[in-house]
Amino acid sequence: MDRGFVLKDYGSIKLYEIPSFNKTGLVRHGFTTRIGGVGAKPYDTLNLAFHVGDNPETVTANREKVCRLFGTRLEAVVSAQQVHGVNVAVVDDRHAGCGAFSEETAIPDTDGIVTARPGLLLATFYADCVPIFILDPLNKVIGSVHAGWKGTAARVGARAIEIMEDTFNSDPGRCLVGIGPSIGPCCYEVDEQVIGAFRSEFDWWQEILWPVTSEKSRLDLWKANLKILLEAGIDPDNVELAHMCSCCNQNLFFSYRGSRGNTGRMGAIIMLAP
Repeated sequence: MDRGFVLKDYGSIKLYEIPSFNKTGLVRHGFTTRIGGVGAKPYDTLNLAFHVGDNPETVTANREKVCRLFGTRLEAVVSAQQVHGVNVAVVDDRHAGCGAFSEETAIPDTDGIVTARPGLLLATFYADCVPIFILDPLNKVIGSVHAGWKGTAARVGARAIEIMEDTFNSDPGRCLVGIGPSIGPCCYEVDEQVIGAFRSEFDWWQEILWPVTSEKSRLDLWKANLKILLEAGIDPDNVELAHMCSCCNQNLFFSYRGSRGNTGRMGAIIMLAP
């Protein structure tokens, strides 16, 4: 556990990759930075999301650039209309292109995508929330999961593992997991609404919340998601954490909190090699 993500330089585009995933030879994957695309402030430069107010033609150009890096076309992308919920969709070739060219065509009300179909490029999008990459190397199944504080409190990562078990007979103890760059406990100060949600849901809430004032605490979403995944049966030796704060590193990452809501989105991209 905790070996970390590795930054790989592909010319203008730089990706954070998971070493254990690369060792399998089964997937192409990465977490994008804000570097290497086209676009003007505050979306400079590699914004991959349509829903944030950026020029759609710019977003499409950035997505096409990432797809070329992965050796595929935009028509292979599958994405979702993320709502900070717990829905996880199982997708196949029928879903190719969902959300690829517009937010309206993305899979609705969904924060996790799972597939066993090679060549589908799963894409979820981030600006502080936690990206969770999942790979079942035995059954050749992948997942990309978006976990904000609401999704984390609802155990969306565990839900994805459960769906992989039920649909593909995945063994959680044999799955590989990466918890990518997101806002860290250094910067994520939350109010009583969030504190109460975690306090009521988890008996280990004191391990992830540190009081700052009588009404606010700092929340460790990395540790929260790790503990949730371990409870779902993931082997701690099969987890890698980036331990990189998106708010602290706004030269590399878009940060919703750091920009007061006006910014682009990175992508958590994963595809089973055709």
